[in-house]
Amino acid sequence: MIDINSTFFIQLANFLVLLVVLHFILFKPIRQIMREREQGISAALGDAKHAQTRMQDLLEQYNTSLAQSKQEATAAYNICFQQGLDVQRDMIAAERTKAGALLDKARAEITAISTSARGDLKQEAEKLSQELTSKLLGRAV
Repeated sequence: MIDINSTFFIQLANFLVLLVVLHFILFKPIRQIMREREQGISAALGDAKHAQTRMQDLLEQYNTSLAQSKQEATAAYNICFQQGLDVQRDMIAAERTKAGALLDKARAEITAISTSARGDLKQEAEKLSQELTSKLLGRAV
């Protein structure tokens, strides 16, 4: 059985003094350090959430800007393409006009040459017919 005597009370007093000393020297600073660490972790998590939110906002802004840039690029491409088609049509029309003028000029030259050739052939035919008639009749006609 346990004997309760004066040493028990002395050991109990020593234990309580040790608890009080340890409280101020060890437990209180450890609790303070743990509290600071918990606050630091909480602050870091808050900063991380804020950074993630900011990143999402920037990503959405980037995607919006990218989509807008694509639309602008497509519009600019379509405008340039249409301008190219207009220039192409104008060039084709100008070349057709030149070709028509060259064709008309060539037809006029052909008509002039054929008219001249017909006139020459007509004179030659008359000359040959007179010679042939002269030779057949034996006299000048």
